[in-house]
Amino acid sequence: MSFFRHAMRFLVTTYNLVLTSFLLAVYFIMVYWIKIDMIESNVTWVYSSSMQTLAALIALLPISYGYYINNVDSEKSDDFDTYVVERLKRDVYYEMMTVIAFSLIVIILNLISFFLQYHIISSFVIALLTIEGIGLIALYIYRLFDPRKVRELLKEFDTVTDGDPNQIAISLDTFITEYLELESAVKDFLSNENDNEMIDKLPLYDIVDNLSKDFPQVLEHYDTFKEIIFHRNNLIHNYMDTAVDYTKYAKMLELKELFERYNDQFIHQKVFPNVGSIRKTIEKGLGEYLIDRQNDLVDIGSILEDYKEDVVSLLHSYFISEYYLTVSLEEASDADFEVLQNNYSERKLLGIDVKSIAPRKLRPIASSFFDRLNERFMYVFLINFDPEHNQFILMYQTKDKGLRSVVVK
Repeated sequence: MSFFRHAMRFLVTTYNLVLTSFLLAVYFIMVYWIKIDMIESNVTWVYSSSMQTLAALIALLPISYGYYINNVDSEKSDDFDTYVVERLKRDVYYEMMTVIAFSLIVIILNLISFFLQYHIISSFVIALLTIEGIGLIALYIYRLFDPRKVRELLKEFDTVTDGDPNQIAISLDTFITEYLELESAVKDFLSNENDNEMIDKLPLYDIVDNLSKDFPQVLEHYDTFKEIIFHRNNLIHNYMDTAVDYTKYAKMLELKELFERYNDQFIHQKVFPNVGSIRKTIEKGLGEYLIDRQNDLVDIGSILEDYKEDVVSLLHSYFISEYYLTVSLEEASDADFEVLQNNYSERKLLGIDVKSIAPRKLRPIASSFFDRLNERFMYVFLINFDPEHNQFILMYQTKDKGLRSVVVK
């Protein structure tokens, strides 16, 4: 039924209705107002020429269709999701088959006419049907390369939702920014326990189309994802006459928040259960450092110049997991020691700075340090070495952002 429905839609386009009406008008004028007089050889010529013309043009249709498919596949990018590409291919295929079916019907009528009694009117009808077939082929070729085709299709997919007229207007930049953050959150979720390369280069629409069946959390919200994706595509291609739909924007924010929660849950379950677990790991490393230095000939009140490198080296040995990577010192960008989640966005989970400053000055410096790095890391710690007492002061923030300190000696 889909083919016949699409065929009828193609046949009743404005262009084809105008052409059909014109040919009917010509028919009535020629038959009822102007006397048609043709010799028998002209009648048979109409039949044979009609078949040859339509057959030659039909042969070109698969070639044009193949050229079109190659172009669509080669240009598939962020502009076309799988559903749009498949719809474009299907629509063009149905239109081609409609033209071929009509042309074959005319050719069959031509063949039958050879065995019927000579009749001028029938040859005239065949001529008009041939012109109609040529017109359909011209329409097919025009629609094949019509640049508005994709934009119209994207408008069709993007259904309009009724909303409160007093809702806040959202700019295109804001919508796209949140869309990209949603895409990152979903990619993080998929790559938390899977190979990053699986989704690194996949846009969100391909993830939803091709991977949702393997991830129930994505499949559960499949329709909402598609609604958001269709709206995003329509906004990009038809931004001059399309405004951001606040309802879809709100749904996008909800999905982003949901997958961010999924990612946080994964970290708490598989990586760092809480800040206390990190503190205990750091305390073990610092305790080992102090034990290793007990027999070193170091004057009281002084520290080794390379103590930071030694502490960081110990942290590398204590923070080992398949779920994250560690970088430090020159390779790190924000702290002396950083833990990056082994997923798509390489989220910064833990930042540790190693210092040696007077304890009385530590608290204001620590407060400034935490304020600066809290937005960049999920957890932040400050290790300060007190050479006078040969001990470490470990500072961190609790869940409620309260500043805590622990002495390791």
